[in-house]
Amino acid sequence: MNLLELIKLKHLYFTPLVRAYNIERLFNISASEIYLKWEGVNPTGTHKDRAAIAHVEKAIKNGYDTITVGTCGNFGVAISYFARMFGLRAVIFVPSSYSNSRVAEMIRYDAEVIFVDGKYEDAVRMSVKEASKNSWYDANPGSVNSHVNIEAYSTLAEEILIQLGGVPEFIAVPVGNGTLLAGIYFGFKKLLYVRRIERIPRFIATSTRGGNQIVYSWKKGSRHLLPLSENSIVETDVNEPLVAYRSLDGEDALKALFESDGFAFEFDDEELIKTAEFIRIFEGLPTLPASASSLLALIELNRQGILEGKSIAVLTGRIH
Repeated sequence: MNLLELIKLKHLYFTPLVRAYNIERLFNISASEIYLKWEGVNPTGTHKDRAAIAHVEKAIKNGYDTITVGTCGNFGVAISYFARMFGLRAVIFVPSSYSNSRVAEMIRYDAEVIFVDGKYEDAVRMSVKEASKNSWYDANPGSVNSHVNIEAYSTLAEEILIQLGGVPEFIAVPVGNGTLLAGIYFGFKKLLYVRRIERIPRFIATSTRGGNQIVYSWKKGSRHLLPLSENSIVETDVNEPLVAYRSLDGEDALKALFESDGFAFEFDDEELIKTAEFIRIFEGLPTLPASASSLLALIELNRQGILEGKSIAVLTGRIH
């Protein structure tokens, strides 16, 4: 494919927005309509494809032959997939201890995978260092091209507005680095600026009890990220996409929570696994447990009597 075909690919289709009738009945939700924004239909099965396409486009435009990222799995697969499709070399840094890192898929897409001793943040640091040293394109969140991620994820706001026919009351988004939440919020801010909408949805950050800097800071009432000890993080097979002692786009995500009068919730692995199974059985969407945290938050708000209007849970699971 050439660059023109790549640009067209970015605007090829919307991901589905599905009314969760069965979930509403199961959890006695009557004051709100629940919609699931299903990112599992993207080529590699997650929302990361949106950012990967945008990074590959920019890398090609600027003459790079190699693209790199540190990943706990999904972003590395997305970068590998689109890099191969458009003739770029991909070098992916992965924490050696992670079990759900999808390394086999990266290798199948011809990526060079480098294992890093340490956590996700260490893999990102190594990728950033090597990008600078070797003049590679740096696709890492929180780095020189981080704005590309925010712009790419902002397209979800446009899709939701068109598909829903208006602005939802609540949008729940799983957070690790906070990039996806920050991007969707930015998209709605752009729509507000050009007067296509009159208000911003209330945003909900959802994550793991294993430790996330965004949720931790919000619960402390801080409008800026508070330090979170690396030793306080508990990583499991289930929570790997959510756990973060350093949320690389966390400041923007935290700003979105406070400016939209939003919320933040954390859940344990058992809750995430059970809710993902509910989504699979009752709505037919094979969601990853970490992603199911977004629906869990809406269920919790309903239990508290806060949920109203039309509400959206962004599901970042994969279909394979």
